[in-house]
Amino acid sequence: MFIALRDVRHAKGRFALIGSVIAMMTFLVVALSALTNGLADATASAVRQLPGTSLVLQSAVAGQKPALTRSSLDDSAVAALTREPGASRLGVTTTRVEVDGRAAALTVFGADPALMPTLSTGAAPGAGAIVLNAESVEDLGVAVGSTVTVSGKQLTVSGIGDTRSFLGTPVGYTTVDSWRGLGYGQNVGAVVLDSPAPSPALPGTVGLPMERITDTVPGFSSENSSLMMIQGLLLAISALVVGSFFAVWTAQRLRQLAVVRALGASRRYLLRDGLGQVLLVLVLGEAVGASLGVALALGVSTVPMTVTASGLALPVVGMAVLGTVGALLTLRRVVTVDPLIALSA
Repeated sequence: MFIALRDVRHAKGRFALIGSVIAMMTFLVVALSALTNGLADATASAVRQLPGTSLVLQSAVAGQKPALTRSSLDDSAVAALTREPGASRLGVTTTRVEVDGRAAALTVFGADPALMPTLSTGAAPGAGAIVLNAESVEDLGVAVGSTVTVSGKQLTVSGIGDTRSFLGTPVGYTTVDSWRGLGYGQNVGAVVLDSPAPSPALPGTVGLPMERITDTVPGFSSENSSLMMIQGLLLAISALVVGSFFAVWTAQRLRQLAVVRALGASRRYLLRDGLGQVLLVLVLGEAVGASLGVALALGVSTVPMTVTASGLALPVVGMAVLGTVGALLTLRRVVTVDPLIALSA
């Protein structure tokens, strides 16, 4: 990498500029990835952690997708489904929880015992009890044994657990009977099975594998797809930016490289040297950008942002691969052009 390092030292300003652009693009991609994961957690983490193999809920009208918030299974369908071993009922309602003048939005899951979350303290809810997560407990100033008012009904906090979030609100778990007694009296919205959904489906129902449960969360697919598309566009733009820079840089020093080639340097040497220069700029720029993106995600509390290993690695590796491919296309001229033609250009 003798030539590559000499070029970097000689044109520090140019390489600092392209490095800054790469850092900014990486920062945007990493921050957007963290935002995508954070919004996904805030919208659907409660249902994504549910156990089971399949989910049965009410079929939707034409032109709509089945949704947990709109689903209502009749008693005959629930009775038929719960005869299956490992079947558990699930009801979903978004409401308010109040205590001592404090109020907060809360999604209540009425669930059978097999669907209850992992508890950090306390016990699973019985009749007239509810499990909250640490966020709700802190916001409301309550503890295990406290009484809260949910939809006008008083429930006792029996435990604190990992209930996650649904549609941007914390989730509380109670029994199906207590959920029905909150004043709605509706039928359960879904049945979670430890086996594949019945085929053919019961009249008025539709079965989905648990891997597709986020499809039943209103707005999740469109929101997630939009953010993923923006990430893809940023990755494509990064490849074009890196490729364009090295295309111009290669054209400007083609005569210099032709002299090196005429002096006996192999095509492999020139390709390795040019590729090393590309990777050096990419790695340094991405390291700075990724660090800034992670710092933003960890430091912001007003926007849901979640940093994961895959969420960090995939965009960074994707940018490195696409940027390298874009640069390699421009380096092709260096290793294929005849030195005499390049010198006379």
